[in-house]
Order: sequence, then C-alpha cells, then structure tokens
Amino acid sequence: MNLPEIVYFKITSKCNHNCRYCYDVKNSVDLDFEGVKKIIVHLKKNCVKGVVLSGGEPLIREDASKIIEEIKKNGMNVYLDTNGDFFFRHKGAINKFVDVLGLPLDYSSEKLNYRSKENFGNVIKILDYYQSISKKPKLRIGTVITKENISDLSNIAEILKNYRINSWKIYQFIPIGPNAEANQKELEIETKSFEEATLPIKNNYSKYFKIILSKRKQRAAAYFFIDSNGSVFMPKDDPEQTGYIVLGSVFDPDTTKKWWGVANKKNYMENAEATLNYKFKVSPKHLNNHFFA
Repeated sequence: MNLPEIVYFKITSKCNHNCRYCYDVKNSVDLDFEGVKKIIVHLKKNCVKGVVLSGGEPLIREDASKIIEEIKKNGMNVYLDTNGDFFFRHKGAINKFVDVLGLPLDYSSEKLNYRSKENFGNVIKILDYYQSISKKPKLRIGTVITKENISDLSNIAEILKNYRINSWKIYQFIPIGPNAEANQKELEIETKSFEEATLPIKNNYSKYFKIILSKRKQRAAAYFFIDSNGSVFMPKDDPEQTGYIVLGSVFDPDTTKKWWGVANKKNYMENAEATLNYKFKVSPKHLNNHFFA
C-alpha cells in the first residue's frame, strides 16, 4: 500500500520559541542526516510526491539545507514551514529547491507577538528580501486566530497587501498539544467568531492574494505526520478525542494501512490543494474508495 502523496515530516522537535498556541509534542530523539535520508528514499519508493518540512523549527538543524536538497534530488516537491529566524542561513537551498515557503505572522506589531519582536522583524525582512527576487518559492503566510489576536486581523492584512505573497492561510486555533491545551481558555474561539472575523477579510483582500480560511473541522484527521524519530502520528480533533494518535513506524506497511483507515481523505486532499498548490489526479469532490485502496 502506497504512502499518501503529500506527507508532513517533522525533522526536529527543537525550537527557539515556545508559542502559547503551539501544537507540538516534544520528542527527545531527532534522527541524524543518514536516518532522515533513509526516510526520504523510502518516501520516494512509496509514491510520495511532496514533503512538508516542519518541526519544532526545521531550519534550526545545521543540515537543513542538505535535507531540502535531498528531497528535491529524489524528485519530490519541497514545502517548508519555518518561523523564519534562520532563513538567511539556508536561503541558497530555499531559493533553489523549495516550492512553497510558509512563514508566520500572528500580529501586526513587534510589540505583540507569540514569538518575539525579533521574529516579527525577521519575517518582515524575508518579505522585503523577496520583493526584489524574481526566482523564488511561492510565499504563504500563516496566521493562527485566537481570542488575543482576532481584533488585529485587519491590521495584519494591511501589512500583507504590500508584499508579493501568493497566499494567506488563516487558521482557527485548535487546542492540541501541551502548550495549546494549557492556554485553551485564553485562546480558544468559537467557529462563529472565526467566520465573522475572517469573512470581511476574504471579501476585502482576496484581490491581493489567495486567502484560505481554515476552520477546525476542515483540519480534522487531515495530515500524515512523520515524527522526528520516524514514527507516524495523526493529529485528531473530534468530540470524542482531541490529541495525537501514534500509528507506528513509517517503514511499517501496517502504519500506512492504519492511517488510511482513520484519515479524513477529503480534508487531507483539500488542505494539500489549497495550502500547497498541489493538484491530485482525483478531485476531492469526486472521492471514491478505489482511489485510496
């Protein structure tokens, strides 16, 4: 049984920030480059078309450029989600091999930021840098909406409209992971509040870039995550269980079978198509069981 066409590879649990809404569960084991390379080769052999590199903070690894190049050498698209703090250390490999670069912007000011004022400045520096670069990855900005920053959404939009970004994905906060669960009461918003805040943004700013609104229910059981130790897990958000399901090693065929059994295929495909500009041969609107057999 083949792996999904798009997989998410958390190449490290290490991060230089500790965001209040963070979904990550820290794992003390990070594979070395040879271990990561072995997984990349396995992904290629099992029909994976694109790899989303995440963390932690993926660029905190000294060998991040080598990993990015290795994925591209194996014929797969590279999608990179990074906080941007180590971007210029790896910009050569990013510009040459990355197809979509995802960056965060959760506030409109360095004074209010889930990471640090330096991080806000670093993201703006990257956007400024790409204003004059013709050959570049597609740029995607991500904003996680919480009770604390929902009133700042239009101010973020005013900043972004001045830059050559391709898409802006606005996420409804999900209380998954130790930090997010600990801060749930202060951060969680209802879906209705999310819709009311984001609808005028989509109406007023879609002329500048693609706007993707991502509600909780649209991200339920939608990802194939490979942890930094090589295990596969599924973030799950439903009334019965919110958290993570560990399915087994990425090399175990039964792991893939388990994932196909619990994944929301429509959510999985729609997230990949909207966020990564990836096109499946079968439309999410015309799903059938044979496609996933």
